[in-house]
Amino acid sequence: MQPLVSVIIPVKDRSESLLKALVSLENQVFRDFEILVVDDHSQVSPSKILESYNPKVFRQRKNLGEHIPPIPIRWLLAKGEGVSAARNTGIEASSSEFIGLLDSDDEWAPEKLLKQIQYLEDHPHIPLVHTDEIWIRNGVRVNPMKKHQKSGGRIFERCTELCVISPSASVFRRELLDQVGMFDESFVVCEDYDLWLRIASKFEIGYIDEALTLKYGGHEDQLSRKYHSMDLWRLRALSKHLKGDGLSELELKKVKEQIRLKGEVLMKGFIKHQNYTHVDEVQGFLKQAFL
Repeated sequence: MQPLVSVIIPVKDRSESLLKALVSLENQVFRDFEILVVDDHSQVSPSKILESYNPKVFRQRKNLGEHIPPIPIRWLLAKGEGVSAARNTGIEASSSEFIGLLDSDDEWAPEKLLKQIQYLEDHPHIPLVHTDEIWIRNGVRVNPMKKHQKSGGRIFERCTELCVISPSASVFRRELLDQVGMFDESFVVCEDYDLWLRIASKFEIGYIDEALTLKYGGHEDQLSRKYHSMDLWRLRALSKHLKGDGLSELELKKVKEQIRLKGEVLMKGFIKHQNYTHVDEVQGFLKQAFL
């Protein structure tokens, strides 16, 4: 029988953190789910990670009871390159009603999935629910700034400013992607920002005000540390909404405002560093935003 939920974990050479992520899933109170680990062409074979995983899970599961069966895991190879392709590969391989996302360096609290599935079943008009988070940077807990505080409801305007939903904190109905599309595989970063914009432009977002997601950061291989022109990708995501389809007048105004703000910052940076590769593209966005 197909499990109710599929949890997708994209991974690229993160054996130690992946093991912790897997153990946090094995410790979930809710059990009707599967794990799909999607290898984004790692140098270390996922099969070697699995060899290390089994005994660690066995030790953890002693606290749950000897007779609780382990959560099934499937290992897949991403069809393309990058985290978007990896997530899409996992989603396409699943036929579960609900999809959960977990980055390989993050963890879930034991009751996270239970509470999110209960929320979605109690709110059939809500397609996605996310939770509050605990942030760990370089091994130290940090308090997010006010602008990063999570919320629910009609949050499209907030989503234009920055990414206010974390993939690891989200669970959504699989059918949602039939309406808004999958992760955009042309995005090397900000692919989550792009998807949340598309979802929030059409739907109300659910939120559980409990820190049920543990987010770890500060390591060198984080995509946000590798790519410095994040606002260029945000502009590309925002530009998809310039026609205003499904947006209120205020929401469209917010899209144009954010394109102007981010575009002007980028243009100053291009001039300062004498890097004109994307000048024409950004100028095109700015021109549309001033119409």
